[in-house]
Amino acid sequence: MIVRTLEWVRDELEAAGQLVDASLCADAALLAWSGATIDTRAECAGRLFFAIAGEHTDGHRFALNAYQAGSPAVIISSAAACGGLRAAGAPYFLVRDSRGALQELARGYRRHLDAQVVAVTGSSGKTTTKEYVRAVLRTKFRTHANRGNFNSQIGVPITILEADQHCEYLVCEVGANQIGEIDLLGALLRPDIVVITNIGDAHVGHFGSRGAIAREKGSILAHQTADGHAILPRDDDYFEKLSAIVQGRLSSFGRSPTADFRLANLSFGDGILSFTINGEPVGLSAVGDYNALNACAAFAVGDVCGVDAARQRDAFLSVRPMPGRGRIHTAAGVTIIDESYNASPASMRKSLAMLAQLDAGRRVAVLGDMKELGDASAAAHRGVGEEIARLKLDRVYWLGEEAKVVQGGVSAVAPDTTVHAHADLERLVSAVAADSRDGDVILVKASRACKLDEFVTGLLGALVARN
Repeated sequence: MIVRTLEWVRDELEAAGQLVDASLCADAALLAWSGATIDTRAECAGRLFFAIAGEHTDGHRFALNAYQAGSPAVIISSAAACGGLRAAGAPYFLVRDSRGALQELARGYRRHLDAQVVAVTGSSGKTTTKEYVRAVLRTKFRTHANRGNFNSQIGVPITILEADQHCEYLVCEVGANQIGEIDLLGALLRPDIVVITNIGDAHVGHFGSRGAIAREKGSILAHQTADGHAILPRDDDYFEKLSAIVQGRLSSFGRSPTADFRLANLSFGDGILSFTINGEPVGLSAVGDYNALNACAAFAVGDVCGVDAARQRDAFLSVRPMPGRGRIHTAAGVTIIDESYNASPASMRKSLAMLAQLDAGRRVAVLGDMKELGDASAAAHRGVGEEIARLKLDRVYWLGEEAKVVQGGVSAVAPDTTVHAHADLERLVSAVAADSRDGDVILVKASRACKLDEFVTGLLGALVARN
């Protein structure tokens, strides 16, 4: 049984070599905690508050606010914060490094956690796959998963600490934008099941090459439990290299005839993406074969964990895509596919191919720059332009600095095709709203920095007002 008391926190921090000082009376030592947070704007009651200095603000400024909002104790790394906390009677732990203390506490808590841990990583599709896995497992087990894409050096340990002692499955998305991050998070999680969705080119500017990305994502396999199970993408050209480092059991998913969980018979109609996995019919409230592949990976997890196909079918249909990750909106006869959360060259090509295959009045793409590509950026944007021209979409808009590069790629394949370039979000909304017609399907996709989520909100408002 896990003891969630401040006394346990003190002992774990001391054992990890993090504890410098503590203000904890005898009564406070027995206080319970239920999770962790770094943000006083979120729920603090019952949660340990970790004061972490960030790029834009320092959490130590809000340590006292966290206590007043219900945190049973605060973890700080600045001695300057001790006086105010002590005067207020707030239990606190002064540590060498707040971020490191958060991770070490999660490491200690994981040792006591009886739950099976499922880790989901990959270049794209992580959050959607994680949501499908959560939906499937919760039909049979007590399941906890990270919120949104809480997949970082802060989000993963917080997710671990939020899992209660009755949790049977902990599902955790694992992301990285620097070398060594997956290895660090894998060591904290020690997953029983690892899902790698794919190896693409997202964040290639940070890693240098797809090969380096494959090594980074694959590093989590070294941290699997002895009887662990890896679920890998059979269609990926890095499948063989990844499978070679699996130490436990291995299952594959994909369209390949050799996949253990084979995706086939895709079709789309009446808002449902239909397909089969090993002959079992499955439906999603989503578009795109990439989402079917995400579901195929989740189906494999469910099968490995003993969830029958009927329960899985119900679970998949219950999942609505998250905002910015394929959520579908309709207004004034126009359908908007919102993929504004992020974009890489690989995911951009997949989404454009999906749009081109849809039966629609007009197929319109509203796109924006792909970030974090480093030296590969120009070639990647030109390549997307070439793909746009080959797909012969009805209209394409581009927001951002790379519009000229994209147009160069388009012109190389289809000299008479124009990408409508915009630098201002409001003008883009006005232009698309004025041009849209009944029956249009509009794909919206870019890196988060382009803020095309605001475009989606603005366009929906304009269409509703027009109607």
